[in-house]
Amino acid sequence: MWSARGNNAIAVAFFLTLLVVGVWCHRDYGVTWDEFQQHATGGESLKYIVERIAPRLLPPSAKNMQSFDAYRDRDYGVAFELPAAVLEVALGLHDEREIYFLRHLLNFLVAWAGAIAVWLLALRRFSDWRAALLAAAFLVLSPRLFAESFYNSKDIVFMAAVAIGLNTAIGFVLAPGAGRALLHALATAVAIDVRIMAVLLPLLTVAVLACRLLRREVAPAPVLRALAIYLAASAVLVVAMWPFLWADPFGHFVEAFRNMARFRWEGQVLHIGRLYPGTDLPWHYIPVWIAITTPLLYLVLFAVGTGAILGRVAGAGARLWRTEGDLQDLIFLGFFVAPIVAVIALHSVVYHGWRHLFFAYPAFLLVAVRGAWAIWHVARERVLWRWGLAGVTAAALLHTGVWMARAHPFENVYFNVLAGRNWKDNFDVDYFGMANRQALEYIAAHDSRAKITVGADSFTLVFAAIRTLPARERVRFGIVEGPKPVDYLFDNHYHMPHAAPRRDPNDYEPFYEVRVDGELILEVFRRRPS
Repeated sequence: MWSARGNNAIAVAFFLTLLVVGVWCHRDYGVTWDEFQQHATGGESLKYIVERIAPRLLPPSAKNMQSFDAYRDRDYGVAFELPAAVLEVALGLHDEREIYFLRHLLNFLVAWAGAIAVWLLALRRFSDWRAALLAAAFLVLSPRLFAESFYNSKDIVFMAAVAIGLNTAIGFVLAPGAGRALLHALATAVAIDVRIMAVLLPLLTVAVLACRLLRREVAPAPVLRALAIYLAASAVLVVAMWPFLWADPFGHFVEAFRNMARFRWEGQVLHIGRLYPGTDLPWHYIPVWIAITTPLLYLVLFAVGTGAILGRVAGAGARLWRTEGDLQDLIFLGFFVAPIVAVIALHSVVYHGWRHLFFAYPAFLLVAVRGAWAIWHVARERVLWRWGLAGVTAAALLHTGVWMARAHPFENVYFNVLAGRNWKDNFDVDYFGMANRQALEYIAAHDSRAKITVGADSFTLVFAAIRTLPARERVRFGIVEGPKPVDYLFDNHYHMPHAAPRRDPNDYEPFYEVRVDGELILEVFRRRPS
């Protein structure tokens, strides 16, 4: 039997190892166009604050920035971007390469905190160190999310913030009190100030406490006091940490919410071999993407966990849950399913797979752990069953880990066997353009010219990847837009309505390609000598 100290030591070792791995490889990834834009959002927000508090501190370069009111993405939450911008200034960073590597490290540290929150959620629910570590391992060994935990400051930072908020929410609804109310309010505000969709956290909190009051599980007076503290503190903190709201808290909050509900994106996505506009996706788009980009073990265990939870609900009848464990299971299942149903029912704009719903993934994994827990306890008298479950789980995790190591740093293009082969003709693959950096490094190493022109034959922003090159290499590359000839042409097979047309293949020859698991994710063509 493991001692409590031993159990804590295992968890500490796990998270310290993860931290070391993250710090070790945070410089391995490229820069996405989203990251470029998010960096600008942080800078604009910082300028807006300094203009109002200490305008004399603004550097001369800030005068070239547009006004905050004219900035297109001023309604984005900046709970991550603003501190990152402040740290960038405090450290005196000016080189773009170092700035983005700092952002990658910060992005990972937030994701790391989110993994700890998932561990805490599972530890509270199952009171078993093995189940808690399994939940954290499932999250870490989710290839796409691992890669994006370094550069996706929208979806992964939001996922981590929501995981932390879900952890404080459950702690609060199970034992309401002033201290937990303030802690949960802080977590809620941070999550909302990353992405406004986190309004789900206060809605969940109020709904669960209302149900507990109706069931007479908690005393009304202290619960209502704690709830009032939570809601008031959340409102104050949301406004305090989001500069966009300062001028008109209520009006700007409503504006941001409306913009989120009907997001301003008019591109296309490739889904099962067919192009769809992001505004008119088939109902099965999100379910299919979840099914083909999640390791199979997690999908199977999620199905078992869902069955176990619904079985407990059926047994409880109208009361829905019997124990606090049952209540937590219902929260996890609902927090995963409800957003997907809402996206399908409201025809919400989503794109690039299901990354906009990554925030629900920790809840999915907790249901999957519930499935493993159910099998483990059903097999109480069958030792071979338990050994079988442990063996299959270990083998599956090892297989995923090996795949990630071999694919690194392109874990972001992971598909399981359900996706079949020939990924690029059926689904959007390297839509973030992660392979562009490796291609540029290869060109720089094999082309000694002082000036090299590059362009895109699909929707991939090569200029973003150039920012990860050393300064001496960066100045060698020039971006050419439109149909003009270039020295090297990049094609990641992500085609949008306004992407550049295909050049005449007679003018270009294959030069370099990037493959993952045998699948082509990027081709680079070199202009033939004239």
